[in-house]
Amino acid sequence: MRERFCVSGGVRAFVVRRFSGQVLEGVGAVGAQQVQRVGGGVPWLGHVMGLVRDPLAFLSSMRAGPAVVWVQLAGRPVYVVNTAEAAHRVLVSPVFDKGGPFMDTARVLVGNGVITCSNADHRRQQPVIRPAFHRDQVARYAPVMGDCVAQAVGGWREGELLDVETRMYGLASQVVARTLIAAPAGRQAADTMAEALPVLLEGMFRQMLVPWPLLHRLPLPANHRFRQAQARLELAVGHVIAQYRAGEAPGDDLLSLVMAAADEDGRPLDDTEVRDQVLSVLAAGVETTASLLAWTLHALADHPDVESRLWAELDRELVGNAPAFADIERLPYTRQVLTEVLRLWPPTWMLSRITLEETVLAGFTVPAGADVIISPYALHRDPAVFPDPERLDPDRWLPERVTAAQRQAFTAFGGGRRKCMGEHYGMTETILALATISSRWQLRKAGTAPLRPLPRFLLTPKAGPLVATRRTTVAHGRRAGAGQQR
Repeated sequence: MRERFCVSGGVRAFVVRRFSGQVLEGVGAVGAQQVQRVGGGVPWLGHVMGLVRDPLAFLSSMRAGPAVVWVQLAGRPVYVVNTAEAAHRVLVSPVFDKGGPFMDTARVLVGNGVITCSNADHRRQQPVIRPAFHRDQVARYAPVMGDCVAQAVGGWREGELLDVETRMYGLASQVVARTLIAAPAGRQAADTMAEALPVLLEGMFRQMLVPWPLLHRLPLPANHRFRQAQARLELAVGHVIAQYRAGEAPGDDLLSLVMAAADEDGRPLDDTEVRDQVLSVLAAGVETTASLLAWTLHALADHPDVESRLWAELDRELVGNAPAFADIERLPYTRQVLTEVLRLWPPTWMLSRITLEETVLAGFTVPAGADVIISPYALHRDPAVFPDPERLDPDRWLPERVTAAQRQAFTAFGGGRRKCMGEHYGMTETILALATISSRWQLRKAGTAPLRPLPRFLLTPKAGPLVATRRTTVAHGRRAGAGQQR
């Protein structure tokens, strides 16, 4: 167990500073500047209540203060990074490793898989996983993705009330099961992950805020629901592994690559190591894709001007045909819409790391063993980088308008050596899905409930159902030659 050093002990020099309603107390540090503590909090729990009440506002309020501050989470000091420059350093520097409250809690679900493992383990795991997400491989997945989308949307009916979160979970789980974990048991595991994730994400959020294991073992209803969901998922993943061990697998999907891999001594991965990779793939492949699509469909219902421009591009380029991989490069506005939705509502609204040694970050000394968190949600709303940051504006991502500061601040896929390997896979799936859905359907709000973020372990949309209305493609397109590339 890596030793952790607490900054709350020792000599304190209290320097009070106010910003955005927060009070900061300076904490003595050797060299560089003092790291200041966010004021407030309560005994034992520290700033947990601020995160429970409104974590997005709490983290965003710190952006107006110093580049690095620290808060207390249930007796655990945690450093918060408030500028894009400092966040970039955390994500690219080898001084910072996977760890901290977000990653420690993620390991409760996915173990030591490629998403959560240390940098040292990642150097071994990455070569096994990366080939499955190569551009050529994603191009081979694309027709399957398209089939899954067509099947999912084909059952919609005029005037139907759609729970889009549930529908997108179902779509994403089908795609994962047919591309990455393609043995028969993979579909059941993916469906189980989709069903279990809401309960798991809620429970993991509680465990992240209050990292006291005994509390989460008490016979409380919420703990019981969490353990039941986790047990169902473990059982489903066990069936997947058994099926692959028995040779009942296609041999060319991601999990087949994992099963065929060996460590530096030539030893194949054991069931626990395989389990961690399966859970990592299921969690990332289902939740993040489904969340992005759900957010986008709700956002388009609220922004008919953006939706109209999206329709114009789809009608012009697809001419009523189903989108294919070759069409993606001709759908820049579709990609811009998805990127802007990711900016406003990144599913991973918090990232965390741990320092391997004492370091100076943005002029502040951060000790060895310190937990460090970054909020993409807060960084994406910096008005100095993204003017009028609350406005949905896909044109921010026009090539001639994108700035170096934007690229640095945009951390929806992480950054550095640990940037999400599945970015191209996920964007391909979501572009194909959004293009198919918006070509065929207009989705409108069924009530007056506003779209708002629900911070659980990941950021999910909270809104009412959408009403499906069939639309007709305007036949003035120019999809010349696209059919030959399909």
